[in-house]
Amino acid sequence: MQLLLYSAGESEDSKRLETAVHKVIPEDRIELFKSLMDLRERLRTPVEPNSIAVLSASNREELRQMQLIRGLLPEIYVVLVVPDRKRTTIELAHHLLPRFLSRQSDDFEDLGQVLDKIYRTVH
Repeated sequence: MQLLLYSAGESEDSKRLETAVHKVIPEDRIELFKSLMDLRERLRTPVEPNSIAVLSASNREELRQMQLIRGLLPEIYVVLVVPDRKRTTIELAHHLLPRFLSRQSDDFEDLGQVLDKIYRTVH
C-alpha cells in the first residue's frame, strides 16, 4: 500500500493536510507530489494494490485538471480535498469517484480517520 499525496503550494492548508496524513500513514509509505504533471507521470508506473491517492485541489480549475488523470486511478482509493462546497465543485469532484470528500478549510480530523480506516483495512 502506498499513499500518493498531491498538494501544490505551501499554504497553511497544505501544511495541515500533510500533517494529518503523516499522523496516520507511515513515512515510508507516502509519496508527495507538488505538480499534477509529476503525479501523472508517477501514475503511469505500477502502483501497489489498494493504494490511496489524497488529492488537494486549491481551486476549481485545478480540479478540472485532475480530470485528466482520472483514467490512471481505477484501482486506487481516492480521497479528495476540494476548495469549497459549491454545487459545481462537488459535481466536478464526483467525476474522480472519491471515497471521501473534505474541504481545504476543514481541520482534516475526519480525513485522518478515513485514511486510518483504509490503511488498517488494506495493510
